[in-house]
Amino acid sequence: GLTALNLHACSRIQSSVLVDLVECLPRLRKLTLSSTQCDSQVLSAIGSSCRELRELDVSRCKKVTSSGLLHLVYDQTRAAFNSLQLRNLLAEGLDLPPGTDTQHVAVMAFLLLALPRLEHVTHPFLVEALTLIHGRLFGKGHRFLEGRGFPSLEEAAGFGLAAGVGASQTQVLRLRRFDIVPGQDLSILTSICREVAEVTVSLDHELRDMGHLHSWSQLTHLTVECSESLTRSLSDLVPVLCCLGPHLQLLSLQNFHLHQETSLSHILRSCPNLRVFQSQLHLPPQNSNSPAAAEDSDDEGDGQQPDANPLFRAHWRFPQLKDFSLRVLDSSPLPRSFQLSFRAALTSALRGSPQLSKLSLVNIPVCLDKVFQNVLEQPGPLAQLSELCLAHSRVSSAAVHLLMAADNQLVSLDLRHCRDVHRRHYDQFVEDAKRSKFDLEISWE
Repeated sequence: GLTALNLHACSRIQSSVLVDLVECLPRLRKLTLSSTQCDSQVLSAIGSSCRELRELDVSRCKKVTSSGLLHLVYDQTRAAFNSLQLRNLLAEGLDLPPGTDTQHVAVMAFLLLALPRLEHVTHPFLVEALTLIHGRLFGKGHRFLEGRGFPSLEEAAGFGLAAGVGASQTQVLRLRRFDIVPGQDLSILTSICREVAEVTVSLDHELRDMGHLHSWSQLTHLTVECSESLTRSLSDLVPVLCCLGPHLQLLSLQNFHLHQETSLSHILRSCPNLRVFQSQLHLPPQNSNSPAAAEDSDDEGDGQQPDANPLFRAHWRFPQLKDFSLRVLDSSPLPRSFQLSFRAALTSALRGSPQLSKLSLVNIPVCLDKVFQNVLEQPGPLAQLSELCLAHSRVSSAAVHLLMAADNQLVSLDLRHCRDVHRRHYDQFVEDAKRSKFDLEISWE
C-alpha cells in the first residue's frame, strides 16, 4: 500500500474526501496536508486509521484549530488514546485566537504527552508546554480539556509512560530537534528532553544559557543565529565549541562579527568531525587596531612569505567534511593580520578535507589564488569537489585554470561578479571545457 502522500495546497479537496482517503491508507508513513481543507474530522480519521504514520504536516490549514489537534491523539468515540508512531508533527501558521494562551499550552502539552515517540514538532507554544510538563502543572487547562470531552493532562502523561517510553515516573520526552529563541530557559529543555540532536539557537544580548547545550550529549547539528541588529563576536562561541565541537556533524554560524583574527581557526579546529560547515560573517570594524591593507596581495611587508606563517603549517583533518560554505557580508578592507589568518584558515581547512564535494566562498576579502595554489600543491585535496562557488570573491583566471585542470569531479563553477574574471576569460573557460569534454556548467556575469 501507499506509504507517502503529498497533498500540499490541494485546497479544493473537501474534508469529507480527505477522511475517506486516509481511512483507505492505513500504511501511510508520511502525509502532507498543509494548506488544505483538513479539519478535526480528518485528524480523527488519521489518528484512528494511520497507526504507522511517522510524519504529518498540517501547517496553514485554516480549518485546523488548536483544540482540533487533540482529535489526532484521542478518539472520543472509543474514549481511548490512539497508539500512534508519529515522529514529526508540523503545525505552523494555524489560527490561534489571542487571549487563549492557556488553552494552546494545554493542547501542546497534551500532544507531547500522548505522542511519546515525537522527535520534532513546530508549534508557537512548545516551550511553554514543556515548562508545564517539567513542573507537572497538570491542573492547568483541566477545565478546557474536560469541557471538550478530553481526558486530563495527567491521564495523557500516564498513557505516555504506559506506552513504554518512560522507564520511570520521571517524564522525559524524545524530542530531538529544537528551535530556541531568546528568553527560553535552556535548563528546563535540557532536563526534560535529553536526546536532542539538532538545535537552532537565536541569540539575544546574552550568551549565559549556551553552557546548558553541553547537557545534550547526542547533539550533532548546531545552528546559531544572531539578529542583524546585534554586534556579536564570533570569538564568544570559542569556549562553547571547544566542548561541543568534537561531536558536531553540522555547524552553521550566522551574522557573527570577526573581531579576533584567529576565532575562525579556533572554531574549525574544535570541530574535526564536521560534515557541513556554513557561516555568514561580518568583517571587523574599520577602527580595528590592526593596520588595513588597501588591497590584499601575497607579499609580506617584512619579506616573510605568507605561507611561512605558522598558521599555514597547521595540519587539520576533516575526514567527513563534504560541504563548506563561507560568506562575508561586508566589503570593507581587511586588516593585514586578519588577511593572513583568514587565508591560513581556508588553506588548512581545504587541505584537510579529502571528501569535500561542495565549496562556496562568497565575497571573501582576500585573494584566493595562493589558497588554491597551496591546497593543490599535493595530490588528494579537492579530488571529490563537484560544486564550486566563488561569486564576488577575488580569484584570477590563472587560479580558475588551475582548478579546472586539477583532478576533481567539477560539474558546476560559479564565477559571478568576480572582478578579476572578464568576458575573455569566461569564453576561454568554456572553450577549454568543451575541448576537454568536461560536463561543466560555468556561471559568469
